[in-house]
Amino acid sequence: MPPTSPTNRNLKLAACAVAFAAAMGGSHSTTASELETIDKIERYCTVSWRNAGISQQEWDDCTQQALVELLDRMSREGLSEAIGNVESHERRELNRTVWRTVQRWRRRPRPQSFEESWNGERQNVSRSDEMENAWEQIASVSESSLSDRQQTILAMMRDGWRVSEIAEELQITQARVSDEKYKAIVKLRSVLGVV
Repeated sequence: MPPTSPTNRNLKLAACAVAFAAAMGGSHSTTASELETIDKIERYCTVSWRNAGISQQEWDDCTQQALVELLDRMSREGLSEAIGNVESHERRELNRTVWRTVQRWRRRPRPQSFEESWNGERQNVSRSDEMENAWEQIASVSESSLSDRQQTILAMMRDGWRVSEIAEELQITQARVSDEKYKAIVKLRSVLGVV
């Protein structure tokens, strides 16, 4: 697929700059370094969308959505930190925002025929009930058989945190996070009788 032309990229950057200024109260002018930051975030997001399998015609919408979320969560300086420092809290927030956007895209409704919709709806209801029952069973078993740390790690994994992020948040090593996760899964399988 052809890359975005310089004219289109400049128009996108100008639109982002206007949105950026509006989000920050409209009283600040957008500097060249802020435009460069927005461009870098857009490129970072584009790679993320491509890797997630999102169709190219939806990349701009996904990037716009991610930028709006980021502007709600961090300052102008935070955006520069998010793209410039891979070890920063802001980068983790950028990654979480990208992950949430990908998850929303994957869960979005897709057009289908009435028959597909009807059959899918019946299957979704039964799958949803099964999943709900499974989570209830896991939650009740985990309270009695897992340590607080193991429960916390599994909950964070379920919410989309990566091992490195959990390790930093809990101030333990990544190896310890993986070990605790493994032990928790083994305990749950044993208690639930899953082989």
